[in-house]
Amino acid sequence: MIYRHLMKVSGQTNNLSYSQKDVHKYLNEIKISDRMRDDSIAVSFVAYENEEIVGLAQLRRSALPRYTNRGELAVSVDQDFQSQGIGSQLIEEVLDWATQEWQLHGIYLDVLSGNLRAIDLYKKYGFKIVGDLPLLMTISGRDVAGKRMFKELKND
Repeated sequence: MIYRHLMKVSGQTNNLSYSQKDVHKYLNEIKISDRMRDDSIAVSFVAYENEEIVGLAQLRRSALPRYTNRGELAVSVDQDFQSQGIGSQLIEEVLDWATQEWQLHGIYLDVLSGNLRAIDLYKKYGFKIVGDLPLLMTISGRDVAGKRMFKELKND
């Protein structure tokens, strides 16, 4: 199911870190399943509609002790289901997990500079642009710039 979602979303947009041809390799590399959850380094939150995945948020952290206080976030929502609050719900779940389960101090994410909808959504949840990435990724042989965003987390 996750494979189908990633294949569909990667075909709808170039905003993902991988192309359609890279999806299978990506899934094999992180050994993801429909409900992947390795509490020590990665957790995925999945949004379903009629048993189809329509959104996915993944939070990862390093296994290296000096880096376990920060996470890396990636979010994808099927184009047909955008602007319905799915991305917001996924981000809220990630933020709850990050503070309650992992006690992270902060979360980073990378986003294409032109993906203003996503940038605005992340800003709504307190992420701030902390840097420009002149080369975030290469899409169809073209280098594409991005933004690095960060949210500091409070663990009460």
